[in-house]
Amino acid sequence: MDSTRSRAMLPALVALVVAASFLTILAPRASAGTAILFLEDFEDGTIVPDWSVEDSNPLAGEDYWGISDYRANTGNYSAWAAQVGNQSIGGQNNSDVHLYDDDMQADLTVDLQVNGFDSLTLYFYYYSRTESGGGDWIQAWYEAGGVQFPIFNNTGGTGNRWDLATVAVPNNVERLIIRFHSDGANHGFEGAYVDDVLLTGVEDVPPTSAADPMPTFVNDRPYEIAYAASDNANASGVDYVELWYRRGTTGNFTLYTRPANPLGQWITPTIPFDVTLAAGDGYYEFYTVAVDRAGNAEAPPATPDASVTIDTLSPTLTVTSPQADAVLPEGTVNVSWQGADALSGIDRFETSLDGGAFVGAGLATSRDLSGLAAGSHTIVVRAYDRAGNVRDVSVDFTIQAAAPGEGFPWLWILLLLLVVIGGILFFLWWRRDREEKEAVKAVEKAAPEAPTEASEGREGRGDEPPRET
Repeated sequence: MDSTRSRAMLPALVALVVAASFLTILAPRASAGTAILFLEDFEDGTIVPDWSVEDSNPLAGEDYWGISDYRANTGNYSAWAAQVGNQSIGGQNNSDVHLYDDDMQADLTVDLQVNGFDSLTLYFYYYSRTESGGGDWIQAWYEAGGVQFPIFNNTGGTGNRWDLATVAVPNNVERLIIRFHSDGANHGFEGAYVDDVLLTGVEDVPPTSAADPMPTFVNDRPYEIAYAASDNANASGVDYVELWYRRGTTGNFTLYTRPANPLGQWITPTIPFDVTLAAGDGYYEFYTVAVDRAGNAEAPPATPDASVTIDTLSPTLTVTSPQADAVLPEGTVNVSWQGADALSGIDRFETSLDGGAFVGAGLATSRDLSGLAAGSHTIVVRAYDRAGNVRDVSVDFTIQAAAPGEGFPWLWILLLLLVVIGGILFFLWWRRDREEKEAVKAVEKAAPEAPTEASEGREGRGDEPPRET
């Protein structure tokens, strides 16, 4: 049964029930509520797959329930016990003559698993015109453990009107059966119609839910929060889930809503949490509260289900060297930068030269570039924070080509030549000076010893030739 359509029909059907004075709705306990287990108004114009039909006594041919527009309690359609089949006498189609057939036991059946409820009650409107006091009647049965038990019986008719049946059903029910029976005679009547079938139950155990574990940091806006929610077995089921949040680790939690969901009642598999609709980027704690279709609400947990830091801003990044449009000489270029992220922190840096692949730098804040050709170059520095946000900064610079001969170490070679030449000249001077000194010594050594002044006098006198007398 389509729960959305059923819930939408509930106010109208309950109003009809109350107006007929057959249903008194008591205020439920604070921890309990009345839930709709199924609701069928037959306005689809066909027997929906939740129901099955059969004639378990086809002695006069098969005749069974179908959808009729001949009579209706509300809307345009109801279920008629003899809509499908033919008259055993005359052979006309039942729906053409609006009569049921002999020897029918037409069952309209729905399978159930509802032991998660207490105080089950079946309501249905019926219209009946059959032989009075005979073997033709409309009944309701339930089946449990393969055994069927009657819970409602009507023979004869309803006086050309619709009546409301209100029947208690045990919660071990496995099948509900609305049965029309006819004997082998006196079938010249319309038989029974059924409309607006409702089964309710009281549930007093709330469902459970929890937000799924979350990563430490995320940068999604909105961040899709996954959760798990379930109701007790064979109970009414989870109707919706609320998401409660707070920024930080203290203070009250706030119900998360969006303009498109002002009540904060989520039925989607994930809940799109947008920090711009909450308290902005930061550390958040969350829990969920599930509410079932009986109105039971889960109690808030003692501690949050999960937490996450939502950081949607990119880190800051500045390239400090080289300066933009700098003209640099050939040689090694040092690239340096500074980066920071106030919320999640820097995770890593990368660099790319001239559109090439990015190279990881870890948390280092510099890189040396060598062997760059003369001309224009672009260095891109990229910063990642731990939430996955990225910031790129690029700097253009130029390597200036050296003039012809520029860069070759001529000065050093010249100095070296001067030193060598000076050394050679010094050596030559030193050798020549030494040779001259040795020559002087040799000459002095080879010359006779010079006479003294006295001896020179004597010798001089002795050497003089004798004077003539």
